[in-house]
Amino acid sequence: MNNDVFQFWLTTAVELLTLLCAYLGVRLYKKNWKLRMALVVVPLVVNVILYLIYSSTIFFYLGVVLLLCIPFVWPKKSV
Repeated sequence: MNNDVFQFWLTTAVELLTLLCAYLGVRLYKKNWKLRMALVVVPLVVNVILYLIYSSTIFFYLGVVLLLCIPFVWPKKSV
């Protein structure tokens, strides 16, 4: 398997993982906020590392999507 095929499969897997984690991180309303934050931050770190390795803008844009999800996951003050 050459490098282009591997990068294609890696990109596809990371795209699906990112979209799934972003959805679950935002939709888990009543659950633990640390779990929700981890669901968003861990793929964000993976996308940053892969962006630095491959210099592919796909990983950059996936990281931006996850950064936009963080305000919706951030815990609010309980009143």
